[in-house]
Amino acid sequence: MRDQSWRFVRNSVVGAGAVLLSLAGPAWGGQATPASAESKDSPVVRTFGSEGGYRTKVTSETKGTLSQDDRRQVSLLAAQVFQHIDEARQAIGAGEDQRAHQEVDKGREALKVIRALLPKTTVHTQTTAPGGKVIYEDQRDVQDDRVPLFEGILHAETLAPILEAKRDAVQVAGVRLVGAESIVTEALADLDLVESQLAGAARALDGKKSDEAVKALTMAQVQGVELRSRKEDAPLAEARDAIWLAKRALEENNPVQAQANLAVARQRLEIYRQLLPEKQRQDVNQMMTEVDQLEAQLRHEPTQPASRSERTRQGNSLARWWDQVNGWFKRHF
Repeated sequence: MRDQSWRFVRNSVVGAGAVLLSLAGPAWGGQATPASAESKDSPVVRTFGSEGGYRTKVTSETKGTLSQDDRRQVSLLAAQVFQHIDEARQAIGAGEDQRAHQEVDKGREALKVIRALLPKTTVHTQTTAPGGKVIYEDQRDVQDDRVPLFEGILHAETLAPILEAKRDAVQVAGVRLVGAESIVTEALADLDLVESQLAGAARALDGKKSDEAVKALTMAQVQGVELRSRKEDAPLAEARDAIWLAKRALEENNPVQAQANLAVARQRLEIYRQLLPEKQRQDVNQMMTEVDQLEAQLRHEPTQPASRSERTRQGNSLARWWDQVNGWFKRHF
């Protein structure tokens, strides 16, 4: 399906007033994998060129890995960066340049943490002449520079300023941002661009150049996030959002609210299931069965309250469903 960028919708899921986003996929910005059965920590070596001629060997070695929790942490911090950017713009508008600088500094600090968490790959390139003499050599460290904003818990105060900035940008002239037409299913932050613009904003504020700082911050919002959507993904996204809200409700020990959100999730999953070919419905069927089982448990809570360990297990199930649903985006469409 063709992507429609920069569109969004406010979900009407029970108890929700938030604008919700999804992870771009279960694996984002991953490194290329070797064809051979090497371990993840082994260097990947690729050789280009004909035997006896000029030959280029590229060796890459990745250090560090990201767990699912670390991925969520990185994404959440990326969302925080954009909140600081918007706060900085508002502070400049109010004539509070010192507070704006503090917000910019906080955004840059969050980016440093993100960089520390993300794996780094060392890439060594060497080219040899026909006689074996090395005629070119280079080594550098590279890192993913595009990460998803945190899946599903971005509230309006984070997303709305980004969308507003995009509305005002020349690059989106003529694109209608109509909430009822489609929903955001991907939101990727460009770390390199955001880092550059925040550094520029800091320099501008140091030089008492508020207008230049605003331009840099606006550029970070306009070009630092890529939003994509597919109208056909709406039922799946609504199910995903309802699952997250059910998890939040259980964290607040509100099983009644959780039941209401699970009912929405089950309805949307059924709509999504009907869109799939028969052979692709097995995973959805399994999830719907598990949702039914959890709903049944919650209905008995007035007479059979859940223990702390049971509540933890329920929350873990919802988190697992959340991750699974995020993995379905793009796979079925």
